[in-house]
Amino acid sequence: MEIRRQNDIIAFRAPGELPVAFHARNLEVADISEDLWNAISNPEDSELQSILNDWNSETNPAVTTHKLAQEIRSLTINVTQICNLKCTYCAAGGDGTYGAAQTKISVEKTLPQLKYFLDKLPDTGTFRIGFIGGEPLLYPEGIRAISNYVKLMTAGRNLRAQFAIVTNGTLLSDANIELLKDINSNVSVSIDGAAEINDISRPMKNGQGSTALVIEGLKKLFAVKSELGSITLHGVFTADNMNLVKAYEFYRQFPADTYEFTYSVSDLNQKASDDFTRAMREVAAIAYAEGGESALRKINFFNRVFSALDSQRRTENFCGAGKSLLVVDARNNLFSCPWDVGNAAEKVGHGSEVSEAALEKYAQPLIEQNNCQSCWARFLCGGGCMFVHKEATGSKNQKNGQFCERQRTLMETAILYFKKCRQTDIQKDSDYGKH
Repeated sequence: MEIRRQNDIIAFRAPGELPVAFHARNLEVADISEDLWNAISNPEDSELQSILNDWNSETNPAVTTHKLAQEIRSLTINVTQICNLKCTYCAAGGDGTYGAAQTKISVEKTLPQLKYFLDKLPDTGTFRIGFIGGEPLLYPEGIRAISNYVKLMTAGRNLRAQFAIVTNGTLLSDANIELLKDINSNVSVSIDGAAEINDISRPMKNGQGSTALVIEGLKKLFAVKSELGSITLHGVFTADNMNLVKAYEFYRQFPADTYEFTYSVSDLNQKASDDFTRAMREVAAIAYAEGGESALRKINFFNRVFSALDSQRRTENFCGAGKSLLVVDARNNLFSCPWDVGNAAEKVGHGSEVSEAALEKYAQPLIEQNNCQSCWARFLCGGGCMFVHKEATGSKNQKNGQFCERQRTLMETAILYFKKCRQTDIQKDSDYGKH
């Protein structure tokens, strides 16, 4: 892939294909002529330079910016800090405990905490609750009590309650699936592929494989898919497992809404990072060849980029950590990020006591805090994951170069596929075509 840039105009050219340009600030995709492609690296052509400069300086009135208010609308709750698996790459202390085992959260302490945040919200929009662990389905009674309370507290208000769970999928019993149906939960099941891969990376604590249990649970889950929210299959990939293509082939046997491929937050291996990027591009090629845009958009990364380009909506924050999102650990401590749990220095409150001073450092948009203003991908990336940055650099706001490189490379790929999928919509004129 060859890349050329002039200010906010970035042009890409894949081997054997025509060049495509992207306006970083306006989120516009354009076919460009050979002459304009050449002019990007030839400042002596004043006429073509004028065309490029005119486009670069344009302001697209259709573009909007997704801004996060300092208003907590999402709580991620560690209903347990224990797990029945022992994943090889676990970033939660190796066993789901984040370094401090807690078998279950105190519902009695959690309900007043929920009330505190609910009472601060106006009667509009959505209040999101995410259940994580450890393994959250080790404490289904807690999930039911918390969700029932939230539904009760939002009843009669123009405030929608939305629930989600991240589970390892080994405890999808009939009773637990009934619980997920009752709360119309979005469900993300963590599984890294078929048994020959997943049993190695995600074994039970006794060393036995977990895959057979997960598949059994998935069959039950998909049997009631219409009574749930979305279903995601999520894999984590490390230097020891870059089998993204095999994982994708495995995932496709299930009618999931989304497939999520994540590079391990703690793996700083440059070769593995490059291999992950290549494998993601291979998965994208397979998806596009076999199912076009619909298949490509089942992969979460590509769907997010397509959605941003379709809506021309800029993102200033990779996530809402500390702005719209807080995390409640199993001791009712508050953190800005799930991966901060157990780190006393990152604690921002307890119960209904929240340190406004601790949250103040998260107020500024991430693309500004992380000095992303010169990056062409800034409004698609939103500044990146603070925890991923911290793992590599020691600071949440000092960028992890590997992460940035992966993001940019995959966004180049997404933009080229977007252009292919929108080929009939992209208009050309003598200067440039814009979508």
